[in-house]
Amino acid sequence: MHIAFQNVSYSYMIGSPFEKQALASVNAHISSGSFTGVVGSTGSGKSTLMQLINGLLLPTSGEVQLGDARLHRKTKRKEVKQMRKKIGMVFQYPEHQLFGSTVEEDMLFGPRHLGMDVNSIRKRLPALLDIVGIGEDVLPVSPFSLSGGQMRRIAIAGVLATDPEVLILDEPAASLDPAGHRALLDVLKTWHDERGLTSILVTHDMEDAARYADDIIVMGPAEKPVTSGPPAEVFRQVEWLSDIGLAAPPSIRIAHALQSAGWDIRDTLLEPEAMAAVVANQWTRGKKEG
Repeated sequence: MHIAFQNVSYSYMIGSPFEKQALASVNAHISSGSFTGVVGSTGSGKSTLMQLINGLLLPTSGEVQLGDARLHRKTKRKEVKQMRKKIGMVFQYPEHQLFGSTVEEDMLFGPRHLGMDVNSIRKRLPALLDIVGIGEDVLPVSPFSLSGGQMRRIAIAGVLATDPEVLILDEPAASLDPAGHRALLDVLKTWHDERGLTSILVTHDMEDAARYADDIIVMGPAEKPVTSGPPAEVFRQVEWLSDIGLAAPPSIRIAHALQSAGWDIRDTLLEPEAMAAVVANQWTRGKKEG
């Protein structure tokens, strides 16, 4: 599903002494079937942008295009509800979304609320749990008796159960250990690839954006996108990112430093493993030539 922001602004608590503009005249697009990263410093409007896609918020001005539908300030609640059937959202701490007395009950809540065939979804629960690395033996168990990592995976499986066309991931791997962090994002990227979704990853982790995203939208301090494009293009200008409080992934910074020191590194390498291989190769070649 193609998503476009057309001159979208949003302000919280309008008319009060605490009124704050979160987004200002945003124009951006997310291609159908893409895995897009949204990055920016705290307060740049990333989460507000995602809540506008999901209809949790409506624009103060402008409109959000979601496929053939459009959301604007006067969009009616029933129209928003129809759009939400196509959108799954994983919040920063998805385990906080759990409330059912059993894992099965919790996973079926979303499909039931959306009017889906619950019996059909129930048959798919073991497969959905398997996708996130959890055994089906937890289905009759209270989710609150499980570990934090298991709770998070179950909450994500519950979102996947709604079979969304658009998957919004708002820092889904926050606070996980490095191995769990990588494993969870690998699972979500695989699901994206297999289902042909339009996925959006909101993250502070620039390495995650470089590793998983096809395109990146960079939010700046002026509450609007500063730039967008493929990771290799966005991360090419290390100093520019620093000016708005962001840092390119370590592999990019290392490549940039080595280029400045005269090393022959022409490509913008996003993967740390690729960067390490190039450094090792050139180091070995340099020793032989020396």
